[in-house]
Amino acid sequence: MAIYNGYKSKAEVKRALAAKGFTFSTALGATESNPKLVKGEKLGVLSKPHNLSPASESGWNMCPQASEGCIAACLHTAGNPVYLKNKLAARLQRTRAFMTMRKAYIALIAFELEALELKAKRLNMVPAWRPNTTSDYPFHTVALTVNGKPVKSLIHHFSGIEAYDYTKITKKAMQWAAGLLPDNYHITFSKSESNDHDVEKVIKAGCNVAVVFSGKTLPATWQGVKVINGDESDVRFFDESGVIVGLKAKGEAKTDESGFVVQLAHKQAELV
Repeated sequence: MAIYNGYKSKAEVKRALAAKGFTFSTALGATESNPKLVKGEKLGVLSKPHNLSPASESGWNMCPQASEGCIAACLHTAGNPVYLKNKLAARLQRTRAFMTMRKAYIALIAFELEALELKAKRLNMVPAWRPNTTSDYPFHTVALTVNGKPVKSLIHHFSGIEAYDYTKITKKAMQWAAGLLPDNYHITFSKSESNDHDVEKVIKAGCNVAVVFSGKTLPATWQGVKVINGDESDVRFFDESGVIVGLKAKGEAKTDESGFVVQLAHKQAELV
């Protein structure tokens, strides 16, 4: 087992975090905690979510280009309300640990990614993770040391694990389209109520764009671009290129009036 950021084991990292009052048990969530990740198992993908507190909820801005509509419709509060309080508290703790004890927290993720890769290999599955399931932070720039040697990031080091994110950061989407991000890091840009110009630019550059639609069905095309069903699974790195990733409005997004959700007349919609 490697030494990450000076820590020799996951247990050593957890002791360091516990000494500062952090009580969360893991950095990465369970696959079964996210229904869309579970769907990916049918495609041979074993994926883990990484959930931090979104936007500026923690006191740090973890979603620098989030729009008002995006914040209002965020799935951060989705799921079983019985577990919501503990879930949100754990995300807040993780965010604080990442921002105040970064070396320890990144080491914790590294040990968990190492375990994920080994488990996926045993199961003959593709290992994957979402660095930003409820945030939009540039994890591909967060440095890591492995056995005392610096590497660019967790994503760079674990090149055998597929990382994938939705983002509203135009620069990140354009970097991906230009081949400037790690080969194992897939980016899907997200449309909001206020970034139409960037959507057009990103599509032209070759990056897929996620769009949330109203109603129970998805259109076959949107603005002349093919729409695929993004709710069938969360495995975005399997998507064909040059498409709109259609998502049906969920939770608070069902009542969105900001323009974040694209409103379709019933007759316009056609199930994909």
